[in-house]
Amino acid sequence: MQKINLCSLGDPTNPKTWSGTPFNLCQELQKINCLANTFSSMVTPNKYVRILLGWVMKSYYKNSADVERGFLHRYLNSELVKRLTENSSSNLTLHTGTLDLPFSNFPKKQKHYLYCDSTWNLWSSYSTQMQGYKSRLLKDAEKLEKKSYNQVEHIFTISEYVKENLINHYQINPQKITVVGTGLGVIKPYLGTKDYSNGKILFAAKGRFEDKGGKLVLKAFEMASAINPDMELIIVGQNEYTERLKGKNIKTYGFIPIEELQNIFNECSLFLMPAINEPWGLVYLEALACKMPIIGLNRNSFPEISQNAKYGFGLDDEDPEKLCKILLEAFSDNKKLEEMGKAGQEFCLEKFSWSKTISRIMNVINNQVE
Repeated sequence: MQKINLCSLGDPTNPKTWSGTPFNLCQELQKINCLANTFSSMVTPNKYVRILLGWVMKSYYKNSADVERGFLHRYLNSELVKRLTENSSSNLTLHTGTLDLPFSNFPKKQKHYLYCDSTWNLWSSYSTQMQGYKSRLLKDAEKLEKKSYNQVEHIFTISEYVKENLINHYQINPQKITVVGTGLGVIKPYLGTKDYSNGKILFAAKGRFEDKGGKLVLKAFEMASAINPDMELIIVGQNEYTERLKGKNIKTYGFIPIEELQNIFNECSLFLMPAINEPWGLVYLEALACKMPIIGLNRNSFPEISQNAKYGFGLDDEDPEKLCKILLEAFSDNKKLEEMGKAGQEFCLEKFSWSKTISRIMNVINNQVE
């Protein structure tokens, strides 16, 4: 078995880096003794370099969100990765994103791989924050992404829909792409008995409230609860939610201890996140693992995770009236919700695990290197 370096925009050994994904990959690689080194590719310029960067790029960026997508920041990150990998005991490196790619001069004798949750094309097609990007950066980001995909040895995608976008939009050879899925997040599977008559609906969003469909959730729930007052919407995420989000039959929580969050997942009957822009959504899997049918927009990863609404309900567009009808329909048949919840949990636990993801990645790498 080969040993590989793991690289991320942040510390891969920190469970808070990118929703814990690099951390989970790191843990599994350690378990099978395939981890060589971990690298954080995030360059933190000193005061004087920041001033220089700001002056050079002031006509290029609109806000700080643009900086990491731009060529200069990515160049600095990739140069750092190049130095780190050249001094590593392994010449194989797995990246967990493209923001430390592409290399200006590809390092000789190095093989680089990419674990890919989305593409710039998919992200920019759905994000509610695109007004913050200048047109020049949009064009450059697209070019940099394609160059990154072409430089790496192989791409491991979280989902089939990302693979299709890489093939159809970026013209990447299908032989260069393997779908490896993902594992679960911090929430553990709930194996107890769930009360599907309690009307409790969970919406969880640590950030990007609008991207996660938060406004749509509030409108639809207001309409649905007026007809069925036994419904209760529980919103978990940022501390500001408790001050900003008000409404009848709505409970809001900021950041809470994991034990309390686990209890909320265990108690709720239905998970609602009609995400306008969500590359994957580990929280969908966490909901399924806790026997909650899931509701989402029929875009991005949701049809794949829900198996075309076999384990939940799909919404074709951002229509609060249609979402209201889905909520009312869901709680009109508690037995159906229970059957959906149990089947969804079985599917989730059978298909998704970090050990399976790493096994698929290492099989491809070992076959290529050997």
